[in-house]
Amino acid sequence: MQLKWLEDFIVLAQERSFTRAAELFHVTHPSFGRRIRALEAWAGTPLVERGGGPFSLFLVGLSFLETAGQLARNL
Repeated sequence: MQLKWLEDFIVLAQERSFTRAAELFHVTHPSFGRRIRALEAWAGTPLVERGGGPFSLFLVGLSFLETAGQLARNL
């Protein structure tokens, strides 16, 4: 797990957009998506609901958001 993955996830949840979050980190959308998938692989579960509809986090993603914030602050 990398600290930047936590930061990515936190900003993604705040911005509610992969495109906007990627722009804020000055990375491409596909690269940003890979970083989020790496975090999900580390967590062992999908955190972000992907699809054609509006952005949302799974319930486990909402719960993990609190943990990610605490971990990022502590690190």
